[in-house]
Parts: sequence; C-alpha cells; structure tokens
Amino acid sequence: MGRSIAGIVVGFLLWTALWLGFTSGMQAAFPGVIQAEQPLTHTGALLAYIVYSVLISALAGFACAAVRKESPMRTVWVFALIQLLVGIGFEASYWSMTPVWYHLVFLVLIVPATVWGGSLKERRTKFATT
Repeated sequence: MGRSIAGIVVGFLLWTALWLGFTSGMQAAFPGVIQAEQPLTHTGALLAYIVYSVLISALAGFACAAVRKESPMRTVWVFALIQLLVGIGFEASYWSMTPVWYHLVFLVLIVPATVWGGSLKERRTKFATT
C-alpha cells in the first residue's frame, strides 16, 4: 500500500513540476502569444501544450510504475484517474480561457498517456527479468 501511495505522489509531483516549468517557460519565450490569466487561442501554442501534456503524462505514469515496482498497473490506473479528476477541475476553472476543443483533447489524452507510460515501465521490467 505504501509503494502505491508513493508512486501516485511521485507521479503527481513530477507531472505538476514539469507542467508548471513548461508553462512558465512558454510564457517567457512567447510573451506576445501566451500571457498569464489571459485567453489563449493560438493553435500552435495549444497544440504544444497538448503534446507536452501527453509526454509528461507518460513520464509520470512511468515514474508511478517505477516506484510501485511489482504489478504496478492497478496503481497506474488509479493515478491516471486522479490525474483526470484534477484535470477536469483545472480545465473547468479555465473553461473561458481556451477553446473547447483544447479542453476536450487535453482531458481525453490524460488517461491513455499515463497508462501507456506505466505499461512501458511494466514491459521494460518484464523484459529485463526474462
């Protein structure tokens, strides 16, 4: 149970730190396009956020599975669902700031990307032990 909780916490903290760092970097790099607390409609920037979200979701799922170690996928699924619930909350609070398609794509990809990252770790572990 302790490793499951630790895996979820590590995955959550990793995702959050990487997301906050990326959003700050994007604001600094593209101040004319991305401004804090201002609507964002630039398609390229929105797609960059989605791609990055998929990458860090997979990485966070991988990290969650790595901490859990043995039979990690149940923990990874729980983590993915927690990420989805948190994502729904954040997307709802920023609903007027980005187009609807962005919110939907962002949310639809969180669970599969996280689970995919966890499954990569699980397959890598199985491959290493055979």
